[in-house]
Amino acid sequence: MRTALRRLLQGLLVLALIPFLLDVPAGADASAESLLATGAAPNATVVSVEGRRTVVATAGRSSDPALVLIHGFGGSTFGWRHVMEPLAASGWYVVALDLPGFGLAEKGWGGAYDHASHARFVLAAMDQMQINQAVLAGHSMGGNVVSWVAALAPERIRALALIDAAIVSPTVTPSSAASTALSLPPLRRATRILIRSAFTEATFGELLSSAFAVKSAATPEMIRGYAAASRLPEWDAALLGVLRDGSKNALTQPIAEIVSRAGAPIPTLILWGADDSWVPLSAGESLRDALPAATYVVLPGLGHVPFEEDPEVFTRAMQEWLAALK
Repeated sequence: MRTALRRLLQGLLVLALIPFLLDVPAGADASAESLLATGAAPNATVVSVEGRRTVVATAGRSSDPALVLIHGFGGSTFGWRHVMEPLAASGWYVVALDLPGFGLAEKGWGGAYDHASHARFVLAAMDQMQINQAVLAGHSMGGNVVSWVAALAPERIRALALIDAAIVSPTVTPSSAASTALSLPPLRRATRILIRSAFTEATFGELLSSAFAVKSAATPEMIRGYAAASRLPEWDAALLGVLRDGSKNALTQPIAEIVSRAGAPIPTLILWGADDSWVPLSAGESLRDALPAATYVVLPGLGHVPFEEDPEVFTRAMQEWLAALK
């Protein structure tokens, strides 16, 4: 019995040590500044917000009312590059930023990547840019982040645009399995080795294509832009941090209560690609049922990322809704 137990412990020790005997594949050593031209929207700069480096892109005049664009999972300012100037031409000061852990923002295992922390980061960025109040538009995961912003600081929200939004309801039972598993250093290191070995630009291209209904939109230039994040140090550790913190993302109150805002409802747009295969139209319909006063717009023939698949159609839908806010 003692011999068997000793061998079992030896085997477990070997398994725990194996990841540390292997090097994490190299290749991610670029700086955010060097990637701005290919992995960010025009007029983007690297800034520090609450001591965390990120990228902020702007379009339009700072004296105009602010429109803040928040990307989804795997996104960045780069995704908004085709729509920022046209939206600014309608009389808006358009701001896009990279959330911690995404795009060209600072990476690492130790950051806080839950949506409440992301929302506080957005508010801190608004403070730094002296934006007291803004229309917030959130895509996919970003829809949940802007909902968190509205929950934490409703007075800062002029209106909300929820674009193919992945809202995490308070009724969702959080799972801490990923957090528990990734807290083990050997497993975390082994997962980093697997991620670094498996992810290539082709992988990013396949993921993008699966999100699009308009497959031709996934051009080589676009794929390079989204894949730029994987050229930063610690990008894979940040991805694991995002997965670790995922159990904390559920809103603490229903979206209808957040939007109702004590007798002064937040004007809301629900904008969806009719052929979204990632967050299907049925989710948009459920959101419409929860927010009957919201403007509900469906874009035929488009998928999960309408501002990439048809920037003109997306911009026109946003402009029509924004015009009613002035």
